[in-house]
This record gives sequence, C-alpha cells and structure tokens, in this order.
Amino acid sequence: MNTGALLRLVRPPNVFTAFADALAGLLILRGLGVTAAPGAGRIIFASGCLYLAGIVLNDVFDREVDARERPTRPIPRGEISARFAALLGAGLMLAGVGLAASVGRSPAIVAAALAAAILAYDGGLKHTRVGPLVMGACRGLDVTMALSTGLALDGRWPPLAIAGPIVLALYITGLTYVARDEVDGNTTRRARTGLIVIAAVALAAVAALAVATGLPRSPLAWPWVALAVGLAWRNWAPVWHRHDGPSTGRAIGGGIMLVPVIDATMAAVAGCPVLALGVVALVAPALVLKQFFSPT
Repeated sequence: MNTGALLRLVRPPNVFTAFADALAGLLILRGLGVTAAPGAGRIIFASGCLYLAGIVLNDVFDREVDARERPTRPIPRGEISARFAALLGAGLMLAGVGLAASVGRSPAIVAAALAAAILAYDGGLKHTRVGPLVMGACRGLDVTMALSTGLALDGRWPPLAIAGPIVLALYITGLTYVARDEVDGNTTRRARTGLIVIAAVALAAVAALAVATGLPRSPLAWPWVALAVGLAWRNWAPVWHRHDGPSTGRAIGGGIMLVPVIDATMAAVAGCPVLALGVVALVAPALVLKQFFSPT
C-alpha cells in the first residue's frame, strides 16, 4: 500500500465540503446569537472523520461493483485490502463520534445518528429508492451536528436552524439521484427529474427568504443567494440536454464543490455574510486536490 492509493481511497477533495457543513452550522449559531459549547470547533474534525468514514466504507461495500465499473479504484486494483479499508473506515467513524461526544451530549446523539445513516446507506440502502434521501439526510445531519453544539435536541430550535439542514439535505438528494447513473450516463427522465428536484429546492428557498420575517438577517446575504443560484444554474443546466457518463460525472463533481457555497449562503442568511467567506474559502483546497484526485 502506498500514500497515493490511500489518498485515492479517501478522495480528499470532498472532506473540505464536510468541514464547510460544520463551519456553517457554527456560524449559523453565531448569527442567531446562540453560544456554542466549549470546544465546539472539534465538531469540524468530527464531521471530517465521519465523512471520510463514509467514503472508505462505501468502497468496502462496493468492491465487487467497482471491480466491474471502476476497476482503477484502490481496492479492486489490489493496492489496498478490503480488510484494511474496513478497519480504517470503522476507526474514522469511531473517531468522529468520539470527537462529537467530547463536545456534548446532543452532538454525540446526532453523530451517532449520522454514523448509523452512513452505514445504512453504504450497506445497501444506496441501491434502493430511498437511497438519495438517506444520503441527503447524512448531509443534513452533518450541519445539525454543528448546530447541536449550541441548541439542545429537546429544546426549541429557530426556524433557520431547522430549514438550513433541510435545504442542504434536499439538494444532496437531487444530486445523488442524478449520480446513480454517473458511469454509463443517465436516461433523460432520471437526469431531468433530479434537476427538477434541485431547481425546486432553490426556488422554494429563495421564495421563503423573500417572504420570511427577519430573514435574511443581513441584506448582504442576497449577493450570496444570487451567487449560489447562479453557480448552480451554470453547473446543472447543461445536464438537461446532455447527460452521458462524462457530462454527468462533471456535473456531479461540480455539484459537490457547490456545497461550501450553499453552506456559506446559509451562514450569510443567518447574519454572518463576511465570516461566510471562510466557509466558501474551503472550495479552494478542494478544487486544487480535485486536479489530482477524483471527488466521485
């Protein structure tokens, strides 16, 4: 086993999008005037560990499928054993839950739920109709884990703290639905159904902000909203007419890189439009690493 194979196994560009989820959750708390628990910053690393665990365990469960469809991945190529990858994935998952537990009871509960959702998805639900919803739930729980460092699970949550994770979860649901046929290309029906879901989420979110009282909490959030919608349109619109394997793969990779932009927009809407720059800055290392490692 070599370092290059290990890095290709964990697909490092994507972990920065998980960091963005957690950082956005913490900034939403700040914008709402909620004090996070001491050591809440550890939740960013917990998010990264759980995300990487999901990536690694996905390849463990999919090793037979990858042998046919993605033979260049480290496990089917024999560069990394399935046993080592399984132990690595389990270790990362335990580390993520442990880090969350070190912050507080509520983050520990959400982290455990996220770990269970990851295992359920990787272990077989990805091949069912509810697979995209489960993947979306994983992303929503990722943001929720950060929010729970300041909001008790048995307490009353502000509407934005509820809506933010839901918007991200639904976006990822649409993305995952389109990604199911990434290798061989989508049917027109599947591609357009996924795009309609993504468009509906964007329209509903913008409409809700337009009529909500007190939101966005800063007028400077509107440029963030425009940026997120504009970049999403640029990335996804071509798939409406062209959804072969390579085109779908490019759109999926770009769609994943949009996650920090969506996270930054949520932070801006909560009242942290300047600090949101720190969230979107996480796209930079992801894009650099994307030149060397596939994000999908």
